[in-house]
Amino acid sequence: MRRSLVIIFILFLSWVRPIYASLSDTYLQYHHKQFFYPEVTKSLYKSSEPSLKWYSPQARKNLENQLALLVLADLNHDLEARYYLLQNSKNLEYDILATDTLIYLLTYQSQIPKKGKSWFFGGRLDKDLGEPRHQVISSINDAFTSGRLTYLTQTLVPSSTQYEDFYRRLLSYYDPYSKPIEKFSSFKMLRPNQVISDVSLINRLRVAGELTKEESSKLLSNSNGLYSPQLVEVVKRFQKRHGLAPDGIIGPKTKYWLNMSAKERVRIMALNIQRLRLWENKRERYVLVNIPSYEMSYWQDNELLFHSKVIVGKPERKTPLLSTYLDSIVFNPNWKVPTKIMKEDILPKVFDDKGFLLAQNFEIVPTWLSDDVIPVDDVNWEQVSVDTFPYKLRQKSGNSNALGRYKFNTPNRNAIYLHDTPSRSLFSKQHRAYSSGCIRVEKASEFAQLLMKESHFSKKEYRSYHQLPETKEAFLSQMISVYTIYQTAWIDEKNQVQFRDDIYKYDQWSKSKK
Repeated sequence: MRRSLVIIFILFLSWVRPIYASLSDTYLQYHHKQFFYPEVTKSLYKSSEPSLKWYSPQARKNLENQLALLVLADLNHDLEARYYLLQNSKNLEYDILATDTLIYLLTYQSQIPKKGKSWFFGGRLDKDLGEPRHQVISSINDAFTSGRLTYLTQTLVPSSTQYEDFYRRLLSYYDPYSKPIEKFSSFKMLRPNQVISDVSLINRLRVAGELTKEESSKLLSNSNGLYSPQLVEVVKRFQKRHGLAPDGIIGPKTKYWLNMSAKERVRIMALNIQRLRLWENKRERYVLVNIPSYEMSYWQDNELLFHSKVIVGKPERKTPLLSTYLDSIVFNPNWKVPTKIMKEDILPKVFDDKGFLLAQNFEIVPTWLSDDVIPVDDVNWEQVSVDTFPYKLRQKSGNSNALGRYKFNTPNRNAIYLHDTPSRSLFSKQHRAYSSGCIRVEKASEFAQLLMKESHFSKKEYRSYHQLPETKEAFLSQMISVYTIYQTAWIDEKNQVQFRDDIYKYDQWSKSKK
């Protein structure tokens, strides 16, 4: 009897397999244009196993969540259509679509190290990512045969420690059925205890995630038509979370953030979740500079060792996104003036006043490495212009040097490094995009001392380096990774979403022009 059942089952399989293959072939041929990888997807259904692949609810959830985040980041129109097609598909149709989507997402993930910066900073994600790597197809085949599809789809999730909290906070803003809420409007600066229509202000604070529904109701019930002290404290908290001066005064910048829609906040958060993928595999010791927050931090084994305000490049001279390393400290550095800065910033002043070079300790040299200095009067100023000036400029070390007393050497082709500055007043400003690309560190002295201590230099040695009038370099015992990143939204240590101005317009340029 048992042998008869086995024979019947084998006959059943021999009958159903061609039908299954025929169904998948027909579906792929009929919907060929809807697929990212029709031929590759078809090849994955040549297996002798007739069962559907996507039987795991968790595998489906993992796939759909990562696809949804890309849709919300608004990086590609076609992904939205694919998401809704998946949501409205069942059985074999869903299975084939899900497999094709998995190929796309794994291919996308594999190309982020090379193409991520162009995708996430003012660009758009390509529909055609090119042929998937052999490892992508092999990993899917292995997952199908070993029943480890849930594990494979889990690898789609960013490995950043920020991800889970970021994702939950994003969902708290997401409400596709929400009705439009009146924007907060005021023709003047709003100050504490002035008369306002506080209903719209309270509602906007709720949209922004600063108030819960219950907190909003309580404030509304206690409303007296004034910008009350209780409401001022909420606004101060809101301002701090958006990188504004927490003074409680509602001006244009505070109003901008108040009136941002929940949908736009979700887009910014989803886009920044994708950006996490670029710097998720950081080393044990690293310096992190987040450009929009104007801050740097130094970490070791997940412990924050140092923090400082920084000044970054102005929009027309952006600080680039870099992955490099810090290998030494240059004390009392001289400054080899980059050609662009020389032509655009310094030479125009020199042609107006030849005394400018002497006053600012600049030397004219044939090359940056030359010991020969050309006297100002030896230059035929009547015969040269800003564009034809044949020499280089070098600023001598000293208190007026643009690099200050410390340069933290970070070799890279952009000649971007961290350094001290004599212009201390700029650190008191809330928005600090003033440099020509390099990163000015407010607490440069403290940072130098910490790095010297870690490299086993004594306090006496530090003082001798610091007090020398000439330039001298101290090499670190161990190189430190340095990352300049661009996160306009992230989760802080209190599990709150922080938002910052898109100073280089990368968020804006990534947005689709519908």
